[in-house]
Amino acid sequence: MADDYVKHEVSIKIAIYSHDAEKVLVMVYPAREGLHGLPGGHLEADELPDQALIRELNEELGISLDAFEKKSFFLRNGDEGSVILAYTATALADIVLNPPDPDFEHAVWMTANEVQAIQHMSIEYKQLVAENWPNK
Repeated sequence: MADDYVKHEVSIKIAIYSHDAEKVLVMVYPAREGLHGLPGGHLEADELPDQALIRELNEELGISLDAFEKKSFFLRNGDEGSVILAYTATALADIVLNPPDPDFEHAVWMTANEVQAIQHMSIEYKQLVAENWPNK
């Protein structure tokens, strides 16, 4: 009976908007043929979602945030079956990005139109960004 259930991997993702609400931080994966995403990653064993978010932002970009807000959750399309816990934040000032391996992954600031034009980004990520854009 237990084999009838699908085990979903749980991840966290965050839309971080610039302090002037003009741009959002988007992950770029140079070796993965134009793939874009949002900062975040998988929960590790015995880790709470907020802890995972703090860890992932430090690991991926070398940054920390003073505050962030839980928004929703969704299933990412495709064969991965991941449950995504969604967060948002607004940077209080310019964030200095310090990714440990920019050839593997790094982030860039993009406008709403630039995000919508990305071909290789999950529609759910685009919706998270668009639906929570500050002052829109």
